[in-house]
Amino acid sequence: MTLTSLALAALLAQDPTVVATPAPAPTPAAPSDGDKALAAAQKAAEAAEKASKAVEKMAELMTPKDVVPSAAPSASGWAGSAGVGFSFITGNTQTLTLTGNVSLDKKWTDWALGIRLSGAYGLANPTANVTNSVTNVTARRAAGTVRGDRSFGSGLVAIFLLGGAEFDHMKNIEFRGLGEAGAAFTFINTKEADYEKIFLRADIAARAGYETRYQYFPGAGLNAKAVDPYGIIILAPRAAVSFRWGINKHVKFSQELEFIPFLLAPDFGRLLMNSNTKFSARITENLALQFAVLLAYDSKPPGPDQGTPGARIPLDASITGGIELAF
Repeated sequence: MTLTSLALAALLAQDPTVVATPAPAPTPAAPSDGDKALAAAQKAAEAAEKASKAVEKMAELMTPKDVVPSAAPSASGWAGSAGVGFSFITGNTQTLTLTGNVSLDKKWTDWALGIRLSGAYGLANPTANVTNSVTNVTARRAAGTVRGDRSFGSGLVAIFLLGGAEFDHMKNIEFRGLGEAGAAFTFINTKEADYEKIFLRADIAARAGYETRYQYFPGAGLNAKAVDPYGIIILAPRAAVSFRWGINKHVKFSQELEFIPFLLAPDFGRLLMNSNTKFSARITENLALQFAVLLAYDSKPPGPDQGTPGARIPLDASITGGIELAF
């Protein structure tokens, strides 16, 4: 019986159809804390990328195909100011003085257009309490110019054309028409928050024009006559400086100064110098109080020579205060 059992066991061991039971697989080791953190970071990154793509797709589906994103606000609109000064005195004397100025500007990327208008009118009667007393004109002038600029590069250099007309009857200027071509150089143009801080520009130009002269004052009669020569041709260089300083958002100082020497006879060597100094202080967003000092120098004013009746003196000065409206 024992031999029979041993033989049967040997045959079963050699039978290929009999498969041995495999040993159990080893249990995998538990992941470390570092591996867990890395896996979590990878999953978070994948989720964020999917969310970003979903948001982009949603925005694309919600945006109409024919809508173009709006650009930044255009700076090509008109901007400017208008100022007026007025004084009236009555009683033993009567005095009326009215001054006004208008400034308009429109800017494009490389182009700019500027319009300037100014004028003054004044009456005075030092003996208003006397019957049939005479009222005299103390101011009667007006001027207007239109200027176009073309800037280059960053705007520090520009070329310009200017045309204008003016009259000043107190200085015997019946009419003066003029045209200019020149270059402008901006040395400083800084802004702070929502206002201009410092601006400095110089102009160099050539001026041509025509001037007619007539002696209106003092009085009528023999003094009201054409000045000899009545009309002259103007050819002159022009040098000018414009300076503006925003002391703060509400207070601004500006200074404009120009020199114009005449080159042609009969007024060769005649020099015109104009200065405009102005302070303005805002009392509202668009309304400001202004104070200005204007100097107009003419080294050879038309009319009789100095020291003779009716002669004009070289310098006129005016101090004005009023209200300025910005728009």
